Amino acid sequence: MRAGDTARFMAACSIAQHFGRPSTPTDQAWIESLFGHLKDEHPYLDTLDRPADLAREPERVRTHYNENRLHEGIGYVTPQDEHQGRGEQIRRARRDGLRQADAQRRHARRNRPLP
Repeated sequence: MRAGDTARFMAACSIAQHFGRPSTPTDQAWIESLFGHLKDEHPYLDTLDRPADLAREPERVRTHYNENRLHEGIGYVTPQDEHQGRGEQIRRARRDGLRQADAQRRHARRNRPLP
């Protein structure tokens, strides 16, 4: 969007342009990651053409992204869980459950009758 025609069009529409710093590709990594997830997980967004559908979808996707989707970067909890302080409790319960399941599996395998 550095083309002159595009810059003039955006200026005529009172749209400000902001560019990242040269040679710093990670400056906007968070938004690039979000857009990547949106494109991969919600491909139908490109097919919407009715204004009512387009107006409704950002809120629906935002709610899903923050309240339902597990995020790898924060230990597979939702951002809402992490924000409200439940993240560590969920991760601890998950670790405890895995330890308990492993112990039960080992016990069952060690105590099964030999053929």
